[in-house]
Amino acid sequence: MVPMAKVPVKAAIVLATWLTLVPGRIIGAAAAKPLRQTELLALVAGNALPENIVNQIRDNGLAFHPDVVYRRLLTNADADRGILKALDAAKVTVAQGEEDRASKDVLQHVSDAAKLMHAKKYDEAATELTAAVTASFKSPECGFVMGELLQRMEDWERAEVIYAAIVNLEPDFPEAHTKLSYVLYREGNAEEALREAKAALTVTPDNAEAHKNAGLALADLGKFEAAAAEYKKALRLKPDYQLVRNGLASLGREQGE
Repeated sequence: MVPMAKVPVKAAIVLATWLTLVPGRIIGAAAAKPLRQTELLALVAGNALPENIVNQIRDNGLAFHPDVVYRRLLTNADADRGILKALDAAKVTVAQGEEDRASKDVLQHVSDAAKLMHAKKYDEAATELTAAVTASFKSPECGFVMGELLQRMEDWERAEVIYAAIVNLEPDFPEAHTKLSYVLYREGNAEEALREAKAALTVTPDNAEAHKNAGLALADLGKFEAAAAEYKKALRLKPDYQLVRNGLASLGREQGE
């Protein structure tokens, strides 16, 4: 457990900075676009389910050619092997003269923040994210990584604020809906958690984490059969999903009482 007296202060500064700088507007639904450099790295750093990231690489392709330097940034951020392998088969869609070229500094800050979070060095991770936000203040992706930092500190209230701001800005950001769903569940808001899980599944129906979150919310609402159905959907997509297996076992105990 991280000491809560010190770390949230810096995290709150990062959060306030991002909310102040990010555009305050709602973007309408848009067709899926190739993943940009910052977007893909942020999904890794923000702890999106590896299978979900692989699906997005497969379905959306990339807006850049992943060179050796970029692969090192992903590895530094502890990217799953499946993600690195998916890059080899990814379709790269680049309009002439329009290849995505994110700031090297922003990419490095996000990658280092992920590495520090894995090492539970949350104060240092917040420093890296502050630098990333300052350099790329319009990026919902930086906010997404920030949400992961707040979750790791179990600062559910601030995590909710950040994820809610992201889905307001980018309604078709499925992983933000997925993360918001879990945060709402942890806060005891099962109905809203279920709503956000469904929003994620509308965009990414093969989202095992969203199915898991829907199962958690439905179980909290006492809808055990529906919860079991969601858990089973998650397991069909990710057979080794131990959290879901635990959820099914818990359902069995509750129904047996």
